[in-house]
Amino acid sequence: MTIYEQIQCAIEFIENNLCENIKCAETAAESNMSERSFNNYFSCVTGFSFKQYLMKRRLSRSLELLCDDKFQVVDAALESGYETHESFTRAFKKEFGIAPVDIKNNPAKRTGLITTEKLQLIKEMYMGVIVKKLPQMKALAFSALAPQSEDKALGAMNEWLNSKNLSDAPRRIFGHNIDRNGNISHNPENEGYKVFLCLENFDKIDTSGAHVEIIPDGTFIATGIEGSFEEDPSCRFIVEGWQRMNKMAEEKNYKIKQPARWFEEQLEASKPGNMRLDLYIEIE
Repeated sequence: MTIYEQIQCAIEFIENNLCENIKCAETAAESNMSERSFNNYFSCVTGFSFKQYLMKRRLSRSLELLCDDKFQVVDAALESGYETHESFTRAFKKEFGIAPVDIKNNPAKRTGLITTEKLQLIKEMYMGVIVKKLPQMKALAFSALAPQSEDKALGAMNEWLNSKNLSDAPRRIFGHNIDRNGNISHNPENEGYKVFLCLENFDKIDTSGAHVEIIPDGTFIATGIEGSFEEDPSCRFIVEGWQRMNKMAEEKNYKIKQPARWFEEQLEASKPGNMRLDLYIEIE
């Protein structure tokens, strides 16, 4: 399961419980994630914090209810998860710049108001592989050469994060093998590894001491893998992930873009000792 599938599970849970007093912790559990990891990835993937998205969806739903003759303002408030008329009115006016009673009295006033629709992160999925468009991203790059290139690159990244007091900052971590010249490599016996650290509010961060790179946007197929080197020394679980994507691309007639651009994204594993990744490869 990819991170997008997990966050979509949270979105569905929120949608089915807009009128309930749901908490971040139980939503994270529905997504099979720790609350810390959930907060990080929900924000990075959707652009909203959990609290922001829940509030915006409730208020957007209330706007629909106010235009229904069956619902009075207090009904719309309760159906949207608000305990009092007053708290609902304050939140509604802050979001839309107009009081809910004004919409109730004249539904035409909703014209032009910007609502937040339910997010749909996955538009196509086949054989456990999704198609996903990644936006252009600013990243801090950390590279290292063998031996133990990946560990050294991640160590450099963590050292930089600690030096900037950003250890708890929301982030996504991508990476790929590189050759000795720093170019992307498709050879499993890689000479090096490059880590891309994508942080929220990037433009407000002091990036001194790190190299800034732009990851161009593109359309990718992606799949999730998880396994243990101890239980699977041959890393078969990784090989099967790449094979699954190649087979999906072949059956759906997707063409791998050349030169092939690929990434792996590091995610929180379901249990200690495991490694969990989302694998990406770019398609035309």
